[in-house]
Amino acid sequence: MTNRAFIIAEAGTNHADANPRKRLDKALRYVQVAADAGASAVKFQVFNSPVMADFFCYIQGDEERSIRWEESTMKLSDWSLVKETAEHLGIKFLASVFQHSTIAWMDELKVDAIKVASRAAKDFPYKDGMEYLVSDGMYDPPERDDITLMQCEAVYPSSEWWCGILPGFSDHSGTPSRALHAIRQGCKLVEVHFYDEPEDAGPDLIASLDAGQLKMVCMGA
Repeated sequence: MTNRAFIIAEAGTNHADANPRKRLDKALRYVQVAADAGASAVKFQVFNSPVMADFFCYIQGDEERSIRWEESTMKLSDWSLVKETAEHLGIKFLASVFQHSTIAWMDELKVDAIKVASRAAKDFPYKDGMEYLVSDGMYDPPERDDITLMQCEAVYPSSEWWCGILPGFSDHSGTPSRALHAIRQGCKLVEVHFYDEPEDAGPDLIASLDAGQLKMVCMGA
């Protein structure tokens, strides 16, 4: 961390495609867009097929959501290339994971930290030797020294402003104003959803920034 805020550009499953051959190129494009905007890190949701086989944080509606998750699955070797590309461009690669198999992938990729979504905060299989960035919107995580808490509202689009209590802020309001306000108030860890092409964002479109808005937030850091 520096005096500049650390901006996580959340690409989520924007690389999803019914054609498996297109997914890697789309993921690499999102790495480039995040780097061009000036983000500190690009973050994806990483799934392994079949998704529901070892899924550990089920909530109502996941059967429907899993259709898109399946269309975002890639091989570990593909994710290794995505991470390598991000690092070549000078930004970090981060991921949210929801399966035991993809947690193991993060070990193999040697990521600096795992982003734990609020739905998984309570039941995530935390272990020593890893750093965790944990959203608090749905559940409180256990008390651990390796957890950095991020304020999060489990509503899309969200409406809350950073309260100044937790060290991080995971915003999915769909506007840059809340993230910029948090930065101005001294928040040093901010996550925002973004998209390059609107059709890529799927159901997260209403909660995401376009590339220009992402750049605005990064410049404000």
